[in-house]
Amino acid sequence: MFSRFIFVLNRSFFMIILFVASCKHTPMIDRIKYAEYMPKNSVENIFYSEEQFSDIENLVSLISKKLVQPNSGKFELGLYSAELILENKKSYWYLRPVNSGTGPFIILATRSKYNLVFEAPHPIIDRGTGTQAVFLLKTLEGRAAIIPGNHRCAARSKTTCSGKTKVCGGRKKAYPTSDPAHSLDNLFHSTHTFFSKLWPNALFIQLHGFSGKGTDALFVISDGSTRKVYKDIGIAGKVRDRIRESLGQSKLATSCQDLRDNRYKYRRVCGRTNIQGRQLNGSADICHKSVKASSGRFLHIEQQWSVRKSVKEFGYGALDDKYQRALIKSLKAVSPCISTCAD
Repeated sequence: MFSRFIFVLNRSFFMIILFVASCKHTPMIDRIKYAEYMPKNSVENIFYSEEQFSDIENLVSLISKKLVQPNSGKFELGLYSAELILENKKSYWYLRPVNSGTGPFIILATRSKYNLVFEAPHPIIDRGTGTQAVFLLKTLEGRAAIIPGNHRCAARSKTTCSGKTKVCGGRKKAYPTSDPAHSLDNLFHSTHTFFSKLWPNALFIQLHGFSGKGTDALFVISDGSTRKVYKDIGIAGKVRDRIRESLGQSKLATSCQDLRDNRYKYRRVCGRTNIQGRQLNGSADICHKSVKASSGRFLHIEQQWSVRKSVKEFGYGALDDKYQRALIKSLKAVSPCISTCAD
């Protein structure tokens, strides 16, 4: 059980309820796997809350400035709660909305080796990507992971941002406002933007899933730009090449930036209308305009189900899976260090 007490920080707007950490807890990966998400077609619109975003900012500020005691187990600030979780001698802050489905789940590592943020904007439809974000955060010793608390098709209203999809059923339509990779007014995107400024040299890795019908490619990798060249030596090409090296077949991984990869049959799921990618690549209008050049700070990784399946089924045990090992090795090769990468 948790024991509870109250204290007030030396700031007039912070009243925090703290709990001493329980020695037993649900693993982070299972919290995301079994979380309560806002279901499909359940609301008319997704509303952005300045109050909730302020709570997220203040929580992250408290944690990053070490204003919360390290032995503090759990506390609430306004509409968000934070809980300190210890796994294999490493600790993480797990942030979640007090009311399920009203905002993203955020995981912050207390100590990080690599300047990485993992995102999984479609954890329900793109099965396994939410748990994969947690798995990779822990395995690669990154900074944070962001997973939305809603199905991407939760809202019936449509965004005005560019791009269309059939993913919510029927003919191609504008993306729903509940799709955080294609809509501006949501807490997932606000948190992404906040982290991109908090850690200006961080690499953001966004995880997606696609149907592999009619293609041999297991991974389709993009930097979010419209850039196309012969022989991609950018970040997408580097990750692709490492995956190919690990798996031994070129056709299993493709780069949207490399014209040479047109020789392979693969789905062009390249994330060019992704607003997080546009934001990191410096678009002047992230809702409507793609960009030709990459900043090198965004990776859009589409994966067949055969790649994601091991994380969905085995959680942290997916380290034994050849596809996850290939992905981990490739990402580690391009990951920026926070201070030193010496093992």
